[in-house]
Amino acid sequence: MRKYLNRLKNPATIIGLTGYLLTILSSLGFIIDNDTIMTVVQSICAICVLLGILNNPDTSGIDFPQKK
Repeated sequence: MRKYLNRLKNPATIIGLTGYLLTILSSLGFIIDNDTIMTVVQSICAICVLLGILNNPDTSGIDFPQKK
């Protein structure tokens, strides 16, 4: 479970989950401005990456993930 929670440190995961949630809510009939919400989420993720709060949990530093 901890491994899955660690994935929430990845901005791509957060943006992807937000997109799926917006799709589900739109399908259920909620009126949502998808573009505005996605812009806000992407901006928050970008700020968190710059501050070092969000990163790729598989690597240390700026390197790409290594195959094990």
